[in-house]
Amino acid sequence: MRFPAPGVRRSERLICRDVTENTDANLAASALRGDAESFSRLCEQHYPVLVAVAYSRLADRNLAEDAAQEALLVAYRDVARLKQPQQFAGWLTAICRNIATDMARTRAREKHLGAEDCSPVANPSRNENDTVSLVREVIAQLEPGLREVIYLKYYNRLGYAQIAQVLGVSEEAVNGRLRRARDKVRRALQRRVSTETKP
Repeated sequence: MRFPAPGVRRSERLICRDVTENTDANLAASALRGDAESFSRLCEQHYPVLVAVAYSRLADRNLAEDAAQEALLVAYRDVARLKQPQQFAGWLTAICRNIATDMARTRAREKHLGAEDCSPVANPSRNENDTVSLVREVIAQLEPGLREVIYLKYYNRLGYAQIAQVLGVSEEAVNGRLRRARDKVRRALQRRVSTETKP
């Protein structure tokens, strides 16, 4: 099943393919020794993934970019706290996830929005057909952890090993989350179709 992209640019998805554990560990180790260039390369590699993770909680491209940038700043400030360079991706993703979650809570609280207005439904373009719009809506209703793996797998086109590294979980856990997400999307779409076709 192919899903419509939530605003993650194609060039960013391609960069994500280059994220490898070996490269991350080497660059993170250099960054821990104070090498700013290594940290800059890590930022370039992980930025698209961070935007996708933040988007899964905020459903707003600009806010997701803000959260990703803030996560990189926090990581730069706190990189000395990273004990195991090979866990850089999971550590950075957790920072971004926490920032995006806090931003979503703050936004909802400040605007005193109702539950319907807080739902992370993306604004489909006018040219989008009904099916794509429906799939977007269904994905937006998934819990954040399931939206996260959908975005990383289908929008950023990361493999299971890369997603596992980014989220700090096993490949089996990634597989399980993707399976649950696809099942929920399929059931929701089937319910919508059967409801709409009833006389």
